[in-house]
Amino acid sequence: MSYIEYIEETHVGGAEILIAKKDFKNDYKNDILKEMNSEGIYEPPKTLSFVSPSKINHIPQEEYDQLVEPYREAMTRLEVRMNGLNEDYRKKYRDYPIHNIQARIKSRKSIEKKLDSKSLPITAYTAKDNLTDIAGIRVICYFVEDIFSILSLVKAQTDLLILKESDYIHYPKESGYKSYHMVLGIPVYRIEGMQYYPVEIQFRTLAMDLWASMEHRICYKGETPDETTDAFRLYSGELSEMERRMKHLLDEIRRDNPQEPMQ
Repeated sequence: MSYIEYIEETHVGGAEILIAKKDFKNDYKNDILKEMNSEGIYEPPKTLSFVSPSKINHIPQEEYDQLVEPYREAMTRLEVRMNGLNEDYRKKYRDYPIHNIQARIKSRKSIEKKLDSKSLPITAYTAKDNLTDIAGIRVICYFVEDIFSILSLVKAQTDLLILKESDYIHYPKESGYKSYHMVLGIPVYRIEGMQYYPVEIQFRTLAMDLWASMEHRICYKGETPDETTDAFRLYSGELSEMERRMKHLLDEIRRDNPQEPMQ
């Protein structure tokens, strides 16, 4: 990425976190760039044009709709970008690393619940100031190697900002959860000019997504018994091993049946 350099490195829950520092080659005047503080950490803008802070326990529908509109556009732009990279990869290498892409905008109730859990005022103003996962996409790849192939292509996109990275593949969570998380700043153009809006992106393999989906289904509500937690930690390792074996099979098939890349 050409607009920022890394970096301050820290760890959260065992995952490596990279935080963008202020060293931009282009002087984009927008909320994200201007709100990098003296320590190099992104601080969201302090105002919304359509709402003033107030002590309420819900976000009016009209304000929610205005809040998420640019996030939806940013999410769509990123989804189109990822599909384009996958198609280019397929044409050049006769292969495609991405199995599917899922996209979602956080619902009004989810935003309200998250703000409440953080003991923050429940307003659109506060949501924009404090949440970076209002828009999100999940990229499901076949193998770990595919994830890092796509990551290298994403990082080469000079018009995107990397705001944060969390590597739960090399540093899995204690539960066994594996994924690679990024928060990207996506340029959105309006009459007033260009602004970056954060979009969370999660990279998983099919095996990682199976584990996460089943863990969410079984363990989402209520207390999880120790034996269930231990079992899921074991399944995470078993699924990773299965994935490695399948990748080995694919490599053997390709070695015996090589194909020339498309020019």
